[in-house]
Amino acid sequence: MIKLTKFDNGLTLVTNENFSVRSVSVGFWIGAGSAFETDAVNGISHFTEHVMFKGTELYSAREIAEKFEDYGANFNAFTSKEATCYYFKCIDENTEGCYGLLSHILYESVFDEAELDKERKVIAEEINMVEDEPEELCYDVLARKAYAGTALEKTILGPTANVLSFKGSDVKKYIGQMYTSDNTVIAFSGNVSHERAIELTKKYVLPLCGNGKCEKLYAPKVYGGGFGKYEKDFEQVNIAIAFPSLEFDSDLSAVQSVVSFCLGTGMSSRLFQRLREQLGLVYNVYTSSSAYKNNGVFGVYLNTGGKNTVKAVAAVKEEIERLVNDGLTEKEIARAKVQLKSTMLFGVENALTMMTACGRYALYTGKPYDIDKSALDIENVDRKAAFSFCEKYLVPAAASMAYVGKKQYIDDDIYGIFVK
Repeated sequence: MIKLTKFDNGLTLVTNENFSVRSVSVGFWIGAGSAFETDAVNGISHFTEHVMFKGTELYSAREIAEKFEDYGANFNAFTSKEATCYYFKCIDENTEGCYGLLSHILYESVFDEAELDKERKVIAEEINMVEDEPEELCYDVLARKAYAGTALEKTILGPTANVLSFKGSDVKKYIGQMYTSDNTVIAFSGNVSHERAIELTKKYVLPLCGNGKCEKLYAPKVYGGGFGKYEKDFEQVNIAIAFPSLEFDSDLSAVQSVVSFCLGTGMSSRLFQRLREQLGLVYNVYTSSSAYKNNGVFGVYLNTGGKNTVKAVAAVKEEIERLVNDGLTEKEIARAKVQLKSTMLFGVENALTMMTACGRYALYTGKPYDIDKSALDIENVDRKAAFSFCEKYLVPAAASMAYVGKKQYIDDDIYGIFVK
């Protein structure tokens, strides 16, 4: 059962009780990410996440790692465009120890300049590593087009120059602005009761988290469009195409999931069967979606040999036009439903998966996640709903496109081929 409590200072606690397992996963979800950054501090959210584990007055960075491992726990963190999450997973008997430790780190880190200096170099290497990851580059280029004019177009890592300039004082200022109680959700999942989670939160978090108010602006709705490129001597061409689509928790999210599965998820999907199995143009092709507070995109990613670029893009457009014109078959929809529901319900058995679902949902909506409703929404998708979605959102003329690869393979107007 999923329960939610909101404390007087705005802090939100959500729990997914599952007493049939012996593990507990806990995540602190902060509504902070690159979508709330200016150019001058782009990358500060990710930098803060990295340096959060670098020591407190009580523990060094090494001692923090050792203490989590003494508990047999896995711990980590990640940053996205609109959220940062710090989390652990442990056996149930060590929940209090891990929770107290993570709370201490989040509210008592000292951000020693020597430790920050070492981490700056680590993050600079991470940025360099992305330069060798064409898929990551492709999505960064795509974001600059799909979300142009808003902070959603910024990279999560930020530019190297910014990262090398951040000081401890910058991190503390940012935490004061963004890591406020009303901008924080704590999600528990696994063998722990809601009452116990409240008790631990009152003991370890409420005395430290304060009553601050976060003043942030979400990116307004944007419709993107246009073509972006990054020329580099990779062996393959990488292309990402995005259609303006649904915001987080849209009433049509289940419909989009069904369409995505049929068009480009798995080996039975239309794009995989056409571009790889029939035409042999690609090794990898898939659909995906991303959703934020006011924005979202639905898109196609593929990589191909440079000489097949035009043929591959043309084939994607043909499949999308066929989908828009003819819709999905009953058989395709039935297959998508059972696969999507299976994946969702398998996740119920994983504490970390459910912590992520509950934490993200509460952060964006302020409400408890309802997995039964999500499953029912999928079951209720029919051909008419799928057809309406495709007709409204899969409009080639509205698409953004990103290209990453060698210069000689974009002599042809591949964007023009797609949007016209």
